[in-house]
Formats: sequence, C-alpha cells, structure tokens
Amino acid sequence: MQTFRLAPDVPADLAPALKILAASHAGLAGGKDAAPLAFETLPAPAAPAAARREGAGWRVLYARPCDALRLVGRLLAGEKPAAPERNPFERFGVMIDLSRNAVFTVPYAKRVLEKLALLGYNYAMLYTEDTYELPGEPYFGMLRGRLAAADVRAIDAHAAALGLELVPCIETLGHNEQLFRWNAYEEVRDIDGILLAWEEKTYRLIEKEVRFWRDNTRSRVVHLGMDEAWRLGEGRFKERFGEKKVFDIMTRHLDRVMEGCRKLGVTAIMWSDMWFRAGSAKHDYYDLDAKVPPAVAKKIPADVRQCYWDYYHDTAAFYEKMIDKHRALHGEPVVASGIWTWNMFWYGHRLTRNAAGRCIEACRSKGVGDLLFTMWGDDGGFCDFESAFAGLAWCAEKAFSGGDPSPALLEKRYAALFEGASYKAVTALGEWSDSGLPQFLWDDPLMNLRHAQLRAEGDWEVHLADRAKPQHHRDLVPGLRAAARALARATPTPNGEGGSIRFARAFVAALLARADLADALLDAWKLPRARRRAAVRIKALPAAGSSARTLETFAAEFRTMWLSHNRPQGMETTQIRLAGAVERAHEAVLRLEEYAVGTAETIPELDDLEKVGFQPAFRDRSWGRLAHGTVIA
Repeated sequence: MQTFRLAPDVPADLAPALKILAASHAGLAGGKDAAPLAFETLPAPAAPAAARREGAGWRVLYARPCDALRLVGRLLAGEKPAAPERNPFERFGVMIDLSRNAVFTVPYAKRVLEKLALLGYNYAMLYTEDTYELPGEPYFGMLRGRLAAADVRAIDAHAAALGLELVPCIETLGHNEQLFRWNAYEEVRDIDGILLAWEEKTYRLIEKEVRFWRDNTRSRVVHLGMDEAWRLGEGRFKERFGEKKVFDIMTRHLDRVMEGCRKLGVTAIMWSDMWFRAGSAKHDYYDLDAKVPPAVAKKIPADVRQCYWDYYHDTAAFYEKMIDKHRALHGEPVVASGIWTWNMFWYGHRLTRNAAGRCIEACRSKGVGDLLFTMWGDDGGFCDFESAFAGLAWCAEKAFSGGDPSPALLEKRYAALFEGASYKAVTALGEWSDSGLPQFLWDDPLMNLRHAQLRAEGDWEVHLADRAKPQHHRDLVPGLRAAARALARATPTPNGEGGSIRFARAFVAALLARADLADALLDAWKLPRARRRAAVRIKALPAAGSSARTLETFAAEFRTMWLSHNRPQGMETTQIRLAGAVERAHEAVLRLEEYAVGTAETIPELDDLEKVGFQPAFRDRSWGRLAHGTVIA
C-alpha cells in the first residue's frame, strides 16, 4: 500500500477529515519513506478534481471535499489518476436502514462514514422509524437499540468533519408497526402500521420527531417517508372522518406535516409511490400509464421533494421514463436505487449490478442531480453490512466513470481501503445472494418444502437475472462451491472489514451441508421403500450430522458479526431462527438414526411430501412458513 505524509498547509475544509482518516489508515500516517501529499482548492465550484504528480508525491486539486477524499482513496490504492474526474451528481449518498433490528453502535457508524468519504459519497441518510429516543416518549423505540440524542450528535459531528451531510429519514404515515406494539400509541393509529391522518395528536407526535432531528443534526432536510401505506383511511380514519379518496387524505396530511416542518425551519423529501399508486388503475407504482390528476399535483407543497425509489428494473429506458414522470409531477426528484442487503445474510451483487447499474446510467443521461442508494434490512437486518461496501465501491466507480467498473481495479482499491479485503471473494458469494439463501436455512430439514419446490421448478425466481445467464437450480451448488473456493483463498480482515470472511465461509458451509441433506433425503424417498433405509444410513444420516455442525458454527459467527457492528437489541430475532434451525437439525439426526436402525417405520413428513409428488406449491417463503408445518408465526 502507498503511504503518504500530509503537507502542513492542508485546506481548512479538508483538515478535519484527513486528521480522522490518518488515525484509521496507515497509508496517511506519514513516515520516513512516505510520499508528500498536498492539496489545492479550485475556484470554480463545478471544476473536476485531479491528482497531479509533484516530485516524489502528489497534489490533489479539488472544488468539493468529497472529490478530494475519493482521490485520496485512489492514491492509497496505488492508482495514478491520469485524467480529471467529477461525479455528475451534486448530491451522492446512501440510506442506511437502522429500523429492522440492526442499529449501529456509534463507533461503527463512524467507521462507515469514513469509508463512504473515501469512496466519494457526500451524504448519508439514517432510516429510523422509532429507533431513537424521543423526549417524553418512553415506549418510543423501547427494546430496539434506540439512539440517544448524544449518539446522534456524535455521529453527525463525525459526518460533518468528513464532509458528509447526515440526513434523517423517518416515517410520518406508514411503516409504524413497531410503534403500535404499545397501547400508548393506539390513539394515533389508523390501521396496520399507518398513523391516523387528520388527528392533531398525530401531528404533535410528528412535530416532536422532526424537532429531535432538527435539534441534533446540522442538516435542515428531513425525509418524511410516507411510502407503502397500502390501507390508508380504511381503519379508525374511516370511522372518524368517513370514506375519503387517498389523494385527498394524502394532500391534507402532507400539508399539516409540512406546517410543522416550516415552523421548525426544515425542508423535506418524501417517497413518491403513494401518488403514483393512487393514480394507477392497477395500484402499481411502476405503471407507466399511471396518471396523477394535475389538480392533485398542484397541491403537493413546493418545499417537499419527491423521491423516486426503484431497486428492480434492468433497463435504463424504464428509469428514464419514470424520471420524466416525476419531473412532470413535481419538479426535480431525488432518485433512490438500491444496494441489495435486505432478506440476505450477504450483499447481493447480481441484483445491485443489474438494477443500480442501469439506474446510474439513466440518471447520468437525464442529468439527475441527487442520487442515493438504499440499503434496507427487511426481515431482520441480518446482512453483514461490511460486505455491502463491495456494492458501494462498485456504484461509486460506475457513477464517477460512467463505464463498467473493472473488477481488477476494485480488487486493488478494496484491499487498500478495507484492510486487505478481497472484492473478488465478496462478490463471488454476492453473485448468489439473490437466490433466497436464508430460506435454505429456515427450511425444516425433515419437511424440505423449499428444497423440494426448487428441485421441481428448476429455475430460481428472482427479481432480476442476467439475461445472458439465467439462474437455474442446478447452478446453485456449483456456484456456492466456487464461492467457497474464492473465500478459502481470501485472508480474513481485522473486525471483518469489507465483509467477514469467517462469517461468509461459515454461511456457505451451512448452505452446502443443508443442500446435501435435502438432496440425500429427497433422493432416498424416490427409491423403492425397501431401499430407503440403506440410503438414509449411508448418505442422509452423515449429511444431517454435518448440517447440524455447520449451523452451530454459523450461528456463532453470526453473533460475532452482529456485535462487531450493532447494538445487541434485535439480534434475538435471527438467533431464535438459527437456534430453531440447529435444534431441528439435531432432531433430524435423531429421527434418521431411529429410521436407519428400524425403530421408526417411516418419516411421516417425507411421506406427506411424496403424496404431492415432491412438488409443494406454496406461496409464502418466510421463516414462519418454512420452519413450521402449521401457520403459527
């Protein structure tokens, strides 16, 4: 790794960031053989940044701190930037979900911000439904690892020193299911997780939420949420105010929320989907024929920007059409793509590359000024967040260059910025993370619902797939074995920087062992009854033992990974699931032993599967359905 000593006259807008980064990156710590590194500000605010050779060292010329810090990251990787560069997006950020169990510790949040700065991002949005301490609201975020005001101020100060804006993202309509666990909030509940619109108590609560973030962050922007309120107006609202059109409920509610925002001196962003869903005959956000009435569009306040979110489409043309529709609705939008971390234990590279890549191309083409990447934590926030830095690095390179990022370049840069981590190893597993891999571990080892269905269907059902390389069930195990080889060659990094290799190895081992067990059992049950016991004794029973052992190892690695990033609250959700999987794996060993020696006549669960031809056509693939034969969770 290249090492540098900083010039004594570092510009004031970079000095705090470089002081922080020098403490965490040996390449900036100076030393006898370190090359000099100087900085110079450019007078034109839109000027491209450049790194210029200067004797044995370099001089970085920049107009924005984010551009200078990205070049520092490139120089640390030993690159020799030949051409000036400028991110075409004036605002280039990420949104991190802290509401699906995983709430970062303050030290880890600071580490994340440092890496974002070196990759060229200039703002970070924290998605917090109830995971912060609200004065006078003891039930708000209880048992959820909530952030105290002092925590937020510490994170915000660190972000500001790094040239990053910390933007709050809250929920002021839907997605308040956690809040409604407590009777204290029943009076502001409409239905499901939706706040009761047009109720003054609701607006007092929302104003208190906005005030918390206004008082504890430097940003004067707040993201209000307001997405996916599917049944808005159908519960207590209807009882109180009668049946109203969704457009009418939304516009009046938004007006009232914005009154509070203006009072507190903040402007706002909101997700745009409710407008388009209400204007679609199919209630589809991505319906290109959706029509929002002009009279409704005029009622959207001028000081709330619309945020178009889309993590799914794989053609730039689609994004371009939706950007045009947003501009026609309400001016210049914020565009949110996704770096796939939700419903996954490991970052999903295939989905990110296909969707975010096309979104970046469309945004560059259409001159969008504000692009962010969401990193959701749906279903428990159990992804190793460090692995997602491979996606953050890929998207940053795609945004700055406009071309297809070079894996060799990213391998070198990733190693330099993440303590020797291997981009190739992280993405080798990331190529398969969109295959519903957690479902393999939730799938009961004796019922084998998901495994049997996949064998019957043949193809994976995923949101996106490479058109030239569709995913097939038969490809999964070879793909995971290739990922295991790549992970075996990678060196584990301190604290799992850039993705915990130990965690990933344990995950792949558990998946492969579980697949071996399912194949052994399903193959055995397709044999004549007289031959099943021998097949179980020779193949299935050893596979069951291996599955139990690898699950135990993975559960331990999961705990280590979680606690290196997050507060302990929320870890229980995934631990309960993994503990159940381990216990059922041990039960499978006992049951197979009993069957193998003849003390059990059969295995009734597999007999039931046999009666439907090993093709269990079921809808819900959640943990509650795969881990249970009865609908109880």
